[in-house]
Amino acid sequence: MNKKGSISTFFIIIVLLVTAGYLINKGIINVNVPSITTTTTELTTPTTIITTTTISSEEFCQKKGTDKKLSLSEAKDIAFLSECGDRLKETYICNEITGTWWINLDIEKKGCSPACVINVETKTAEINWRCTGLIME
Repeated sequence: MNKKGSISTFFIIIVLLVTAGYLINKGIINVNVPSITTTTTELTTPTTIITTTTISSEEFCQKKGTDKKLSLSEAKDIAFLSECGDRLKETYICNEITGTWWINLDIEKKGCSPACVINVETKTAEINWRCTGLIME
C-alpha cells in the first residue's frame, strides 16, 4: 500500500472511532461487553508466614472461685437484647462476688437509680431498680 493509502485508511478509522464513540455516548448504540473475571495466584519462594497477635484491652467480669467470665462488650450485647434495651449509660461495675456486671440505665423513676444486671454464668439480664422506698416531696 502506498503512503497516501495508509494515511487515508488511518483517517477513515479515526472518523469511524469518533463517530462510534459519539453514538455510544448519546445512547444511540448500546455495546454489550461480556465481563471477564481473572484470578491471579502468586506464589513466592521461600514462603513467609506472618503471625499477628492482637492484645485486647477488653474488660472482663469473673465470678470469684469460678472460671466463668464475661466481657463488657458481650454483657452490653446481652443487655441490649433484654428488657434493658438501648438505655445503657457509660457507668458500670463488676461485682465479682455475685458474678454480675452492673450497668447504669438512662431511665427516670422517682426514688430509683436503675441498673441493668447481667449474670456472668447464665448470660441473662434484668433491671434492678435500686429504689430507696422513700420518695421525697
